[in-house]
Amino acid sequence: MLKDRGNKKWTSLMLPEHVEELKKLWEDYEKEPMPVLDEQELEEMNQICVTACKQKQKVQVTVYQDGNRKTREGRITKLNEQHQTIQFETVQGTEKLAVQTLLHIEPADDHP
Repeated sequence: MLKDRGNKKWTSLMLPEHVEELKKLWEDYEKEPMPVLDEQELEEMNQICVTACKQKQKVQVTVYQDGNRKTREGRITKLNEQHQTIQFETVQGTEKLAVQTLLHIEPADDHP
């Protein structure tokens, strides 16, 4: 019985530039589109942000970055309405997150 090698058998016939371009196309294909949030979800996230910032509460934030969802845990230390950013402090350091990239925010379980 012959075992098919899939795409491997064709790559030797292709130019390296073509192989690289196909890899890029495949990576773009695997990226998910940015979800659209409705007004209610945005308002709920805003309330959680404000409360967490005032109370210095630990939160879990899901952001849309490079075609993927990424989840981080930390504290919101500053809200900047003018620039539409939040300052987010994690174990790795402090970073600014654009509000339009936020997908979900929820209070994190504090473990001592």
